[in-house]
Amino acid sequence: MNELQRNEEAVSAAIATVLLFGGVLSIISIMMVTMIPVIEELEGSVERHDMAAQMTQFNQQTTNLAEQGMPGDMVTQEFVPVDGSLEWDAIRSGMWYSSTWEEGHSFRIRDVIDFDDELQLRHSESTTSSVCFSDMRLGPDRPFHYTAPTWANSVILTTKPGLSFPLGPIEIDLLQSQVLVDTAKLFVDDIAQWDLNGADYKIESTQELEVYWLRNGSGSSEIRASDASANGKGRSWALPLPQGTVKLNIVSDDLIMINGNGKFGSFTEVAIPSELLNVETSWSKSLTLDSAQVIHLTTTADAQLMISLDTSEGATAWKSNTGTLHGTSFLPPSQQGYIVLTNPNAVSATATWRGNGITLAAMSSERVQWPPSGIEGAASIHSDFPIGVQWQSDSEANGVFQIGAVDTGMESGEQFHISTAQALHLEVRVNGQQTLFNASNLVSNNTVLNQGDTIEIPLENEDVYLNTTEGYGMYTTAMNGTIGLMQAMNDGERRCVDVSVTASGWVDLKMPWDSMGGRSIIDMQTAWKTGTYPASVHMQMYGMVVEEPYTPIGSAWIMQISRFTYAFESSVTGMEVAMTGGAVVTNHPEFNPTVIVSPSDRGGPGPRFAATIPSLHPTSDSSVGGGKLSMEVTLSKRTSLASDIAYEVRRGWAEPYGEAIALASTDGLESSLDWTIYPGRLDLLTDYVGWVPDPGYGTSEAIWHTAGAPIQFSLQISSLDAYVSEVIA
Repeated sequence: MNELQRNEEAVSAAIATVLLFGGVLSIISIMMVTMIPVIEELEGSVERHDMAAQMTQFNQQTTNLAEQGMPGDMVTQEFVPVDGSLEWDAIRSGMWYSSTWEEGHSFRIRDVIDFDDELQLRHSESTTSSVCFSDMRLGPDRPFHYTAPTWANSVILTTKPGLSFPLGPIEIDLLQSQVLVDTAKLFVDDIAQWDLNGADYKIESTQELEVYWLRNGSGSSEIRASDASANGKGRSWALPLPQGTVKLNIVSDDLIMINGNGKFGSFTEVAIPSELLNVETSWSKSLTLDSAQVIHLTTTADAQLMISLDTSEGATAWKSNTGTLHGTSFLPPSQQGYIVLTNPNAVSATATWRGNGITLAAMSSERVQWPPSGIEGAASIHSDFPIGVQWQSDSEANGVFQIGAVDTGMESGEQFHISTAQALHLEVRVNGQQTLFNASNLVSNNTVLNQGDTIEIPLENEDVYLNTTEGYGMYTTAMNGTIGLMQAMNDGERRCVDVSVTASGWVDLKMPWDSMGGRSIIDMQTAWKTGTYPASVHMQMYGMVVEEPYTPIGSAWIMQISRFTYAFESSVTGMEVAMTGGAVVTNHPEFNPTVIVSPSDRGGPGPRFAATIPSLHPTSDSSVGGGKLSMEVTLSKRTSLASDIAYEVRRGWAEPYGEAIALASTDGLESSLDWTIYPGRLDLLTDYVGWVPDPGYGTSEAIWHTAGAPIQFSLQISSLDAYVSEVIA
């Protein structure tokens, strides 16, 4: 019988082996814990550089397409992800440009791309009077909307000219009570005409249009130029005109050469300024058109145009020399008729012109025969307080014209005052979603107007005061007689708010749209499509200069541009490489915003600046994901936003890349001796032209510095439609 014996050495050896194996595993585990993030970071670095190369190449192609392409031109590229996915971000992206039109004035904005209804502006040099917002409707599937006034019984329209026209036809729908009535497809210089039998008509178009509302095919109206500058004057018009007689009347401060062409033929004429003081250049011409057609007019200097259809009768509001309905300086048309001068102020105003003048009592209006006898040319009117001017062909004011808001001096606002010795009907339309207002001649007040609704108020030799108690304000139109002509604004255009503040700091301002802050992307896309929230904004600020309270001080273009992103993981989640607005950016590694490719612009020689913004947006049927994807980008149109002398140009970007882009644009500052010695002192920077962070380091905004010299400023935007599809192997 064998006895079992314990071998202590063997047991110790076994235990030591197990402990050694456990120690090795522990060491390996510790090494893995420390090495995996390094491995992941290396993998993330590979992904970043791989996609950065692809996006840099594609960004160069789209930038060239935006700057040099023609509508219909296309670029294509396949994107091959590593482990990440390709997506679109329409919320956390965007940029803005701003400029000032008055020397010595500065104009800044912030908190502008957060999708709420609030922003801040800063203009410390004088009183800020009013701000007007217009929906730019950038992006596919975001049509322009035009709501017909109740007085119109017909409409004529054509495409609005730009730097380049869409290649294919522009699709236009005519709806009544949201039901499709008719459609049209227009190419360049095509015309559509419809009779409006009833009410609640609306026009929807894939592109911006020139639309004229008509009452019985006759009337007179001032027509805004297609290339109107900040002061409302311009040098080019595309006029969709019906068959019959049309009378053209142009006034200008300078000698002008007028060119006209259409199916009727063409003409070139010259108008010479008068030698009399306070009498400027005037030109008129009558044409008989044997068919409806588009007439193109161009002038060699900034001018204002009035057209009269069928006869020389009608009535129209006339803009001041600063492009507003209330102002202190006007150059009315020289066509025979009457001028109605309206004083919306609580004090009397004195208006003068060559050889005569008149004192207007507070909150009153007076009519004078026009033009003054013995004057050949266009006589200018000057007033010591802002007034409104209407031209009418006869003493009965037969026609349709806009009423300027008392609080803003513009087409829309919260307060209106109308004083008339005639029979008029007022049509009030809401500026926004809903407005609650009072009218001094209504028995029941607190009238509610929803978006798209209108109300008519009859007047008979009386005064009426309209006051908004809730909401964003109104548009008000006066009607009389059986004729009328008015150039349409789209439903998101010229929504104006009163500011009336003099401040050196930031001023809070509400936009006339309901806030979409915190809403989902689906809600945002719906709001952009219907127009309940703007798809990019053109902002115009007016302020006091000398004695003119409604001088255009500055403009801003706030663009919500989609960001094409490649999302991936490294040692941390949430990494991306993105392409937006001509820039390629990344937050790798560790959420450190970095600019791989700066947005392109062109400066010099001399104090010049020009930029073309590639506005890239996906179509509604585009694909996303982690597979191999092919993107086709098509240039749909290129539009000029500004081409004028500016005294300050700024550019800002939405975070998280705003500060990085602002700093990346200022690389040339390193060679400036002035900036090295006096950092942050723009007034002492004389040896550098280009982007400078303002007011110093750590800002998402940059200013184009020219040492105080006026800037020849040119800004364009190219609408690029991106269709992304999966590549099938």
